[in-house]
Amino acid sequence: MAATLLGACGDGPSATPPASAADPLEVYRAIAAEIVEIRGLDAPDRADPQLIDPEQLRENYEAAFDDSNPDELIEVSERVYRALGLIPEDASLREIFLELNGSQVIGYYDSKADELFIVSRSGALGPTERVTYAHEFTHELQDVAFDLDSLGLEDLGDDGDRALAILSLVEGDATSAQTTWMLGNLSPEDLAQVAAEASDPELLAILARTPAILLETSLFPYQAGATFVAAIMAGGGYDAVDAAYDDPPQSTEQILHPEAYLAGEAPVAVDLPADLAARFGPAWTLDAEDTLGELQLRVWLREGGVDGTVARAAAEGWGGDRLALLGALPGGGDLVVLMTEWDTAADAGEFAAAAREAVDGLRLDAEIVTAGSRVTIAIGTAGPLGPDVREVVRDLGRS
Repeated sequence: MAATLLGACGDGPSATPPASAADPLEVYRAIAAEIVEIRGLDAPDRADPQLIDPEQLRENYEAAFDDSNPDELIEVSERVYRALGLIPEDASLREIFLELNGSQVIGYYDSKADELFIVSRSGALGPTERVTYAHEFTHELQDVAFDLDSLGLEDLGDDGDRALAILSLVEGDATSAQTTWMLGNLSPEDLAQVAAEASDPELLAILARTPAILLETSLFPYQAGATFVAAIMAGGGYDAVDAAYDDPPQSTEQILHPEAYLAGEAPVAVDLPADLAARFGPAWTLDAEDTLGELQLRVWLREGGVDGTVARAAAEGWGGDRLALLGALPGGGDLVVLMTEWDTAADAGEFAAAAREAVDGLRLDAEIVTAGSRVTIAIGTAGPLGPDVREVVRDLGRS
């Protein structure tokens, strides 16, 4: 699991031993007992974290990132985001993610190794380290209770939207428990220190230069996930959250609109034609498929210059989508084909209008076809789309 992102605040008496008055493991054990009580899940047999230095943390994180993100997956993601105009041509997703997460990770739970790692950058056990442990220990409780690996996140490489939704349940749950712990255990001085460390100028500079699509999908599981979990809890407390692990959210639409999850409003299945690549000619191959979802489509519209309120409204009628990355012969460039379904024809028209504005704003060469509740978009990277390609896209959109 990724490390906690801090933002909640509160005050109250400290229940854990003061950091200056106890061995670090004593402090962590006290926090673990408090999180067990807050979350209402059984504690693992072993509750002590592995205490490591920043260099070891960096090595561990890089190894875990590379294990979960093989080179071919990174390459495909870069090609898609470049085609959509969301990252610079020379951007390296690996370097961006390592810089972004390496700048703020001070602890993480490894569900494969059943180990929790914590590092103190300052050499002291401060409030940020304690809050991080509260968050990460919640992941350890989740793993014991629900087996996080069984959620299948690593098997959803061709459905990024669903993976992001499931991760939002996991991280939103941990953020909820972390926030409750903060409210009861951190002093105003502690909270001020947490806020100051989260506002470090170097960290803020990293956030500022991270492409919006990567920053927002990184923050989403914590921020929107916490709001989603709060909505679930309103109808049944943590018992309702526990039940969600047996029926996890299926889309970022359900995270953004918890009422859709509670009503069982599942995404519409959008199937690409089996002969999609062949329709464009023998030079083309289908290299990857994915689902963008409401969140990423909203970000794409906004990055294309669409007003934020308009982009949000245009993406809210999302019903489902499927994206194909087609590659041509060497030097022939890429073609992204995105087929989207919307709740109504009016929703489709609203999205299509916003998509045209985004295409112009990002200076992309695209064909956009609207038919009923479906909008089909094709974007090329090797110069203007030829008339033959445009005609195939029009046929796809009308079929």
